[in-house]
Amino acid sequence: MSRRKIAYIGASFKFVHQSVRDFLIFGEMDDTDIALYDIDPETLRIEHAVIRRMIRQRKGGLTVTACKSRRQALEGADYVVVSVLVGGMDIAEKEDLLCQRYGIRHTVGDTTGPMCTSRCLRMVPLLLDIAHDMEKFCPNAPMLTVTNPMAVLTNAVNRRTRVRAIGICHGTHFRQKQIAEAYGVERRDVSLNVVGVNHLGFINRVRIGGRDLEIGKVARKITELARKGHADIAGYQDTDDWANTFARRHGAIPNNGDHHFTEFFHWFLTPQAFRDGKNRYGLDAALHSAAARRKTRLWFRDTISGWAYGKKPIPDMDKLSSEHLHDIIFGLEGRFGDRIQRELHLNLTNGASVPNLPAEANLELTCHFSANGCQPVANAPLPPFLLGILTPLVCLNLLSERAAAERDFAAFQEALTLDPLVSDFRTIPALAKSLWRINEPYANPVK
Repeated sequence: MSRRKIAYIGASFKFVHQSVRDFLIFGEMDDTDIALYDIDPETLRIEHAVIRRMIRQRKGGLTVTACKSRRQALEGADYVVVSVLVGGMDIAEKEDLLCQRYGIRHTVGDTTGPMCTSRCLRMVPLLLDIAHDMEKFCPNAPMLTVTNPMAVLTNAVNRRTRVRAIGICHGTHFRQKQIAEAYGVERRDVSLNVVGVNHLGFINRVRIGGRDLEIGKVARKITELARKGHADIAGYQDTDDWANTFARRHGAIPNNGDHHFTEFFHWFLTPQAFRDGKNRYGLDAALHSAAARRKTRLWFRDTISGWAYGKKPIPDMDKLSSEHLHDIIFGLEGRFGDRIQRELHLNLTNGASVPNLPAEANLELTCHFSANGCQPVANAPLPPFLLGILTPLVCLNLLSERAAAERDFAAFQEALTLDPLVSDFRTIPALAKSLWRINEPYANPVK
């Protein structure tokens, strides 16, 4: 058999080496050559070094190459994994400060809110540029992307290129792990159905050992566990209080904690949610902070650099991540076994999976792997309550995608008009012009 080539475009400190660690722990992937590329030579050098060291430490048969160009990484690739960010925290800080002048606050700002719609302007052109290169150099490879805003980016690639894109997010899988811990079972014993948009999916079925559990009871059980706190990837200590309150009240469990959940609803972050400069829902520590994000990134860089060049063994070499990249690859190859997760929760085009949401929308859905590949499960039409929440968000994402891909300012302004965090109708034209101007220098992607 020929060896499998996986091209990583973007040497993310948060994701790349973790997925390779999964390959090494899982085994059966020694027939894999990793091609790593990043426009930042320092990031590329550190990730290349830590992966080489991980392979030696585990005595794996994988190889890793630091590539000098995107083309070198993509040529002949069987899979392309994309983890990129245009502009870093500098442009995000400009957007956040601008939004604050209009009374708009964010927690994360990478999935909804004006910061997200603005981010699309610089991220969609890059993902489309990568996909067009894939059409030339590895036309049969799927794009597996962990890049945000995931719904908009995967939708742009699927609608505007011949490349098939699948978005990978760990939110639902973290909930699966949380439920498994609450009930004292293995994660693979918990089956969930999720439907929604990235970072706001709703778990409407929980099954353990073939038995469906009452959603309200599950929500109450995981509330006790969540209140102990857990650090999300940005470092925020999340207790999921408002997300779990929603779950207990409405019988659908949000697939992410408060850090993401609260951005989708105007009650939590628009001006009336603040009194004397303090958030009335206790979200002050969750608010977007460019300084804190820079500090977190430096911590990642220094930690990974220490692993890459230190003398001590790299720690945590026996812990699988929640990304499931190895499961996706084996599932797409039709190589199933007892250790392969055949039910995953991914971001892809709706089609007919949710009949009363647009077929062209990108949704986060439960997917099953079989000889027919990766297919989202069939859902009943959403009830009016969940449909009322998700429809405006789906439309906002479609408008953001059009604005970024076609440089359509009218669509950009319409997306901001639908945004749950924009509370003053009068300010939308000026806000749109300012955010558009900030992103003009990034309109042409850098290879």
